[in-house]
Amino acid sequence: MEQTLAVLEMMGRVFVTTFTSPLFILIYLGLFMIVAWQYRRLDKLSGRILDNRRNSYWQAALLSSFLGLLGGGLGSILLVLLGINLNNIGISQLWLLAILLMFISPRFLCFAYAGGILSLFSLLTGYPQINIPHLMALIAVLHMVESLLILLDGKFQPTPVYVKKSGIVQGGFNLQKFWPIPLIALMGVGVLEPGTGVNMPDWWPLLKDYPAVTPDQTYALLPVLAILGYGEITTTTTPAQRIRHSAGKLFAFSLILLLLALGASRWENLTLAAALFSPLGHELVIFLGQQEERRKQPLYRQNESGVMVLDLLPGRAAARVGIKSQDIILSMNARKVRNLYDLEEEWGQSRGPVHLEILRGGKRIVCQLDESRGKELGIIAVPDHYSRRYLLLQEDNIFELLRRFWEKLKRLF
Repeated sequence: MEQTLAVLEMMGRVFVTTFTSPLFILIYLGLFMIVAWQYRRLDKLSGRILDNRRNSYWQAALLSSFLGLLGGGLGSILLVLLGINLNNIGISQLWLLAILLMFISPRFLCFAYAGGILSLFSLLTGYPQINIPHLMALIAVLHMVESLLILLDGKFQPTPVYVKKSGIVQGGFNLQKFWPIPLIALMGVGVLEPGTGVNMPDWWPLLKDYPAVTPDQTYALLPVLAILGYGEITTTTTPAQRIRHSAGKLFAFSLILLLLALGASRWENLTLAAALFSPLGHELVIFLGQQEERRKQPLYRQNESGVMVLDLLPGRAAARVGIKSQDIILSMNARKVRNLYDLEEEWGQSRGPVHLEILRGGKRIVCQLDESRGKELGIIAVPDHYSRRYLLLQEDNIFELLRRFWEKLKRLF
């Protein structure tokens, strides 16, 4: 226990020293601006499709950055607890391969794919000479942190979109998120004089195949910056439901990969299994999510009985009285409404209180809006038959990519 507290104290000092460094602060602010720019891009995309913008990308970026700090702290503890050494795991080759894979598909910009391919190439050719169990454990820890961040942040302000899937335009939510995370990681630095540093317990490190040639090998705690990302569009479940499912599957993937990495550090025969599971297991997570999306019926589709609410603009009239996503507005001031145009027209003509009849969970309720001139109603409705702007949603998994590649080959020959 005393040794654990000593290590945590050292990690805390490194964090404090790092965050008081002007260079680190400047770099972290740069990552924050990149994250804010990505959220602004998503907001603009949604605005072009729906003719409404939230303009809340700064809040989203601040929350993601704060949660990234928490995730970085948890990830750092796991990295040190496992004893993952950043030496000899091919970090530069890993980044290069990830960037190259991005040109095949943007979602391949992920260490799970690059790390698996790099490890398999190393096993087959002997180059580069990397510590595969440590690389796999690093990938597992990053995805474990990502699954936690998805669960905490994924459902915060999901971006409403219209998508066309299987020839039908329907409403949905883009759950894309980004997190800048600062990590404290181990790196071998050589041998220090006996009695210096912190003596770790006998069980440490959990990963037993360090490249050290002497029991006096020592390791420094170094700050590392990274950005984690998550992207998914849901049209068949609520954002909260999809987030729980996705986070659970990703956590299961990371836990299995971590166990394989730990096993490979003791039994060399498991190294190939870990290297294969990294890309294939990650692809399975995506495939299962797409299968779930395909099997279920669309949740946000217009019907003949009224106007279904897809989302609400915060602070506007509808949001203030508690109207929710999936509510079906049947009438406004006793006038039946069939589309968003009817709603906006009646809202613009109203004077004084406005009464809405709403169908929620099979029950009819009535709510009153205090109409104020110049104020927006703030309802984003699900698309109707006249919607002309939407995203074209196609399946994007390795099996579909292989099918498209095979179709191109058949056309060529």
